[in-house]
Amino acid sequence: MMYKNVHTVIIGGGASGMCAAILLKRQLKNETIVLIEALDRVGKKLIVTGNGRCNITNKFLDINSYHGVDSKFCNSVVSRYGVRFTEEFFNSLGVPLSEGDNGKMYPYCFQASAVVDAMRLELARIDVKVLTETFAQKITLNEFGYRILTDKQEIFCKNLIVAAGGVAGGKKLGGYGIGYKMLTDLGFTLVPVTPSLVQLKTDLTLIKSLDGIKHTSTVTFYNINKKIRSETGELLFTRYGISGPPVLQVSRLSEVFDECKVKINFMPGYEYEEILQMLLKRKKLLADRKAEYFFTGLFPKMLGHTILKACSIKLTDSVSEFTDSQCRLLSQQIYSFSLTVLGNNGMDNAQVTAGGIATKDFSCKTMESLKYKGLYAIGEILDIDGDCGGFNLQWAWSSAAAAAEDIIGKK
Repeated sequence: MMYKNVHTVIIGGGASGMCAAILLKRQLKNETIVLIEALDRVGKKLIVTGNGRCNITNKFLDINSYHGVDSKFCNSVVSRYGVRFTEEFFNSLGVPLSEGDNGKMYPYCFQASAVVDAMRLELARIDVKVLTETFAQKITLNEFGYRILTDKQEIFCKNLIVAAGGVAGGKKLGGYGIGYKMLTDLGFTLVPVTPSLVQLKTDLTLIKSLDGIKHTSTVTFYNINKKIRSETGELLFTRYGISGPPVLQVSRLSEVFDECKVKINFMPGYEYEEILQMLLKRKKLLADRKAEYFFTGLFPKMLGHTILKACSIKLTDSVSEFTDSQCRLLSQQIYSFSLTVLGNNGMDNAQVTAGGIATKDFSCKTMESLKYKGLYAIGEILDIDGDCGGFNLQWAWSSAAAAAEDIIGKK
């Protein structure tokens, strides 16, 4: 089927693209809205968000949770189309939201697949033309507006929204990066892309035996000896290093600095002296135990053994023989367990792309290009990325709503 004189084409069937398509078609019932998706179905990346639960937004939206060359670029649309907008939008799809910890908002059923199904069904109900397994390749201007060349056909449209996403997650989740090429070919600037919300590779000397162990901790990222950022949450040890929410939050920094390390406090909220006094009391209380059981009830077994090993204390040593100096060493390891960062797990394992098309050539209120009328860019393709906790999806919904409203207003 040929598509000529189409009202709006959206390149990318991810979160922002589907949202924009739904908002547009609901208001422009008699217009043709075309959604182009390279994969065999829309929303594949959305299905894996939030560990399959889909962290849709965050009750505590904060501009400081966004990053980019101009992180304040997203302030206007996130303020206008925030949590209330998102709740109303998903309620209209039959997907009520439920609040989790730290303000995280999820679908009430806690299933990302249900979110994708609800959006997919709405696209079909309102007759958005969804072209799956269709690769957009090039954008050119013509007298009507825009010509999109795909691997199957040419499509001509008045308005064009580029929602092609980044490259995080790799090609299996649609991260082809073609959106960058199409826009840079039109003269837009690409801010170099790096992985964000990704696992860290570290020195494994002390933590080889901890693969799979989780423990709530404070993770502090350092460049040489300068403290950069701290995050608290469930730390996960892996065969290559560390992961878990607090690690993902600081991970983007591994691409910014050369000499990196993390220091872990295994007892968040406790200062060194408080930990020391606790261990001195514990030494007296558990004097009849072997060292291997000193941390029983306080830390996972293997984590306790690792802390002892870091202090050169044998598992067969007696707790009663611990010296005050050894207690100070143990306290220091609990308060500030140091690991050298060797890198990260790469873009294919990242949840989000940092960098992207520079925001300087787009309106922060409408997402429309300042170079070409009727051309918009939304979501992850732009140089805006958020912390984990629902901020990236909120950027997707907010930027989609801003672009849709502007197009609807023009009719």
